[in-house]
Amino acid sequence: MKKFMLCTIFALGLIMVSGCKKKDREISVDDVQNNTILVKNDGAVQAATVEAFDKNYYNMEELTNFITKQINNYNQANGQDSIVMGPLQLMDGNAVLVLNYISLDHYTAFNKVEAAFTTAASAKNGEITLPDVYVSASDGAYASPEAALENDKYKVLVLHEETDVIVDGTVKYFTNATLVSESKLQTGSEDETVIIYKP
Repeated sequence: MKKFMLCTIFALGLIMVSGCKKKDREISVDDVQNNTILVKNDGAVQAATVEAFDKNYYNMEELTNFITKQINNYNQANGQDSIVMGPLQLMDGNAVLVLNYISLDHYTAFNKVEAAFTTAASAKNGEITLPDVYVSASDGAYASPEAALENDKYKVLVLHEETDVIVDGTVKYFTNATLVSESKLQTGSEDETVIIYKP
């Protein structure tokens, strides 16, 4: 009887766990300290911008209108909902804005930055040029491109900006960045940063 009850409890637990959908990762204004981008596995991007907003003559309504106009102009030229404005809040003397981009291409075009997003399989086929040495997220050791890109299902993100980066998975290898957690890094400069992660 005891064994039957334990098996039943275990089976119910598995059903509950498998029934829970993985929550989509989102940037929260409350958690943002620096400029931050989140790259999702489907290529969509969420980006938070943090700017000083500590002068008496600064006006949130004017800022909102300015940002809305910029987004509307971009969307008219590039397709509706290419960029969707998220929350804009004043926090500790900073204006924190979150924007949602339908793709990394729209993020790079709107912000005039360089970036690329692909799979390890495509990267190995020469779709993008990658560095010769990586840092392993597991132990900090150096790794070759062959080791870093051995799993074809890994995602590869290339950036050229100083920002916090969150990926929708687990970082495996990287260059020119500081690992903050299993899914977050800080880039050190506008030099090229490469992040290889498991979705």
